[in-house]
Amino acid sequence: MRCFLFLLCLAITAPASAAIKCWTNHEGVKECGDVVPAEYAQQGHEVKSEQGLTVSRQPPARTPEEIARERTEKQAAEAAAAKANAAAERQRVADRMLLDTFGSEEDLLLARDGQIQNVESQIKLAESLIAKQEKSLADMISRAAQFERRKQALPEDLSRNVQSARDQIAEQHRFIAEKRAEQEALRAKFATDLVRFRELRGQEQAEINDAR
Repeated sequence: MRCFLFLLCLAITAPASAAIKCWTNHEGVKECGDVVPAEYAQQGHEVKSEQGLTVSRQPPARTPEEIARERTEKQAAEAAAAKANAAAERQRVADRMLLDTFGSEEDLLLARDGQIQNVESQIKLAESLIAKQEKSLADMISRAAQFERRKQALPEDLSRNVQSARDQIAEQHRFIAEKRAEQEALRAKFATDLVRFRELRGQEQAEINDAR
């Protein structure tokens, strides 16, 4: 009631253009006046009309923690936007390269088959090397067995050669496994490229149809 009477007095005595500001003091009591005291300036206040109606509100000043959080959120949003823009640009460049490289789906499939066949040739070469190395290894093992039957010490060079042949065979098998994985990666890549190529061509055709 006292607050209401105070507002009423202000409405009667204040100039026509005066704005009444109301705040809450440290005791939780609402106070009003022309100017918010400095000690309450940071906590926010309401602006009343001459009729005592709230015409605007001034929110409390942000705390250092709120400012720091807002800054962090802004930086995260800017980083996410930059990342999205970079991804969109990479996709745009990739799309342009895809359309510039291949004139048709057949061209794309021919390129896929050619690259896979090139890798297959490397695999066949490795398999032929394995066959030769295995034959050489079998011969060396046969010679080593002769020494063992005669209870003679195995020559050091023969022992080293046997181990070297085994290592080379294992290396070729690892090479073949890597190349098989490479072929699968090529198939997956070209499958993705084919889907995207069809999408882009469809978009181009839709734009042509819209222009007609």
